[in-house]
Amino acid sequence: MASGDVVQIDTWRAVSGKNSGRTDWLFCDCQTGKILVRASSNWVMMNKETRKLSKFPDEVRAELQQYFVDKPSPIIEVNASTYQKLDKHNNVCVRNGLMATWKDLDMNQHVNNVKYFAWILESVPKPIEEKYELASMTLEYRRECRKGSVLQSQTCILKSNDGVVDYKDVECQHRLQLEGGSCGVIVKGRTHWRPKCV
Repeated sequence: MASGDVVQIDTWRAVSGKNSGRTDWLFCDCQTGKILVRASSNWVMMNKETRKLSKFPDEVRAELQQYFVDKPSPIIEVNASTYQKLDKHNNVCVRNGLMATWKDLDMNQHVNNVKYFAWILESVPKPIEEKYELASMTLEYRRECRKGSVLQSQTCILKSNDGVVDYKDVECQHRLQLEGGSCGVIVKGRTHWRPKCV
């Protein structure tokens, strides 16, 4: 893509299970029709008082139903059971002291999704950032993060040669948790990196 190129963005909503919905996006080059970006996001309802997930009330589901499109997700599903325990790996890169501030929050007082991306990338080793570009990212949100939370970002290189990144493509696994790890994982993720075009 270059400055001045025209992009078409298609977006739609769909049902995802009993108690969640999904928003999907496709970004295409208008001249070639080539798909540039695929994205999918699942969303659920939360009780503001208890901060626990809740079922969609029938009236809410009925109101949303008119906007749902019966179309498959543009993203290939990732099996969460394929996540490995990072504690067992010696090559885990860690970045401590990441803090959620008021500017990271949306109108519902949740940390914005873009901030989670930035925190995940904080622990990616410099040789990967320098030699590779991010090709895909899958994140699984496990629990809420709020203002004042201090976080730890962890990255494990799944493809490496004694710590030297020299593969055509690189796969990483990520974990974002409250510092100390006592409250469990906030976000799990995987990234796929490809060599930068010279």
